[in-house]
Amino acid sequence: MSTMTSTDSPEASGEELGEFELIARMAARLKGGLPEGVVGIGDDCAALPLSDGGVQLLTCDVMVDGRHFISGRSGMADVGWRAATASVSDICACGGLPGYALVSLMVPPGQRADSLEALYEGLAEAEAEYGFRVIGGNVSGGTVLAVDVFMLGEAPRFVSRGGARPGDRIAVSGTLGDAAAGLTLLDAGASTASGADELIRRHLRPRAEVALVPLIQRAASSAIDISDGLSAELHHLAQASGARMDIHGGLIPLSESLTAFAQARGDSPLMWALHGGEDYRLLFTVPPEHLDALGDSQASVIGEVREGEGVFLDGAPLPRGGWDHLAPEKSDRKS
Repeated sequence: MSTMTSTDSPEASGEELGEFELIARMAARLKGGLPEGVVGIGDDCAALPLSDGGVQLLTCDVMVDGRHFISGRSGMADVGWRAATASVSDICACGGLPGYALVSLMVPPGQRADSLEALYEGLAEAEAEYGFRVIGGNVSGGTVLAVDVFMLGEAPRFVSRGGARPGDRIAVSGTLGDAAAGLTLLDAGASTASGADELIRRHLRPRAEVALVPLIQRAASSAIDISDGLSAELHHLAQASGARMDIHGGLIPLSESLTAFAQARGDSPLMWALHGGEDYRLLFTVPPEHLDALGDSQASVIGEVREGEGVFLDGAPLPRGGWDHLAPEKSDRKS
C-alpha cells in the first residue's frame, strides 16, 4: 500500500472520492519541497537518508473491523499477524528489512481483553518471523476495533516504484490470487476440513517476502508489493515509471489450489490472479543484465517494460482492477 492511505469513504463538496484521488488531493495541500534524499508520498514507504548512505524506511497500515476482518470469525491472532505483515511487506518492497514497530489500537466498548491479548500473540509471532520489535504505540476508544501498525526499517538503497525502464523484465514472486480465493471460501463458510485449507491459510496467514529482499536490493530497478491486486500494482508501476507494462497471461504463476477452486466455480483462475488482493507478493522489474540474479528464487518473469504508457495483457489494454479502499462499488470489507 502507499504510505498515505485511508479506509472510510469521505465526501468533499458532495463528491465521493476514490482512494487514489483522495491521496492526490491531500498531497496537494502540503506545502513546500522535501529536503534532499527524503522520499515522500507515492511509494510503499517514505524514506529518510542515513549517515552511512542507506535509508530509514517508514510505513503504516490500518486494519478495521468490518472492513478488513470480522471479529468473531477471523482469529484475533491472525488479525495481529496480518496487520504486521502488511507493513513488513511495504518495507520489503522498498528493498529493506523491518526493525521496529509502533502499534495503535482503537477499542470499542465491550471488547474482551483476551481478544486483544490474542491479537498481540499474532503480533509476537510476526515479530519472531520477520525480526522486528514492537516498542510502543497508543490506545484509544472508538466505535469499532482497529489496529494500525507503524513500521520502521532500513535499506542500503531505496527501491522505488518509478525506476522501471524499457527493456526491463517484469517479475513476480510466488503464486497469485490465493488469498482472495481463501477469503471467498471463508465467506462461504468453508473450513480447513473442506480441502481448501491452503487457500484459507494464504488469506489468514500471508507471508511478507523478507527472504527476497537481497534479490530486490541486488537486481530490481523498481518494486511494489501486491496488496491491492496485480492489475492495480502494474498500473502504479507504469504511472510512476512513465512506461508501458506488457504482461503475458500464460506466464503468471498460479497454484494448483487456485486452479481447482476457480475451475469448480466455472471461473478463470487468471482473473483471480490479476485482480485478487492481499497476496503480499512482490512485483518488480529487472534489467536484462541482472536476470541471472533470479536464480532459484521462485520469482517468475511475466512480461517486459516498453516505451509508452498503460498496462497490457497479451497485447490488449488491462484495466486497473483490484482493491480501492474508498470506491463506492467496493464498500464491502477487503478481508
